Amino acid sequence: MEANILKTGDKNELKVEFSEKDEGFLNLIKTALWAQSETEMAGFKMDHPTAGKPIFTLKVKPGKDAKKVWNSALDSVSEQLDSFGKDVKKLK
Repeated sequence: MEANILKTGDKNELKVEFSEKDEGFLNLIKTALWAQSETEMAGFKMDHPTAGKPIFTLKVKPGKDAKKVWNSALDSVSEQLDSFGKDVKKLK
């Protein structure tokens, strides 16, 4: 999956376009962002389920850096997935 940052002009806002329409994955990122105390708004939109690409929007509190919050949330998701993978391997 590829991500393309669309807007970085305002340090408090970030828009990211994803190459694939995986709502489950995007919801996982959204949940991780809402766990960050700096987040004011996090969500994504898709113009149509079969056309277009999802665009994720993140807004953070004034004085905070949206890209740092985004990266922190992605680190959290990565750790969660690593832990999940280890738990699955234990079931073999």
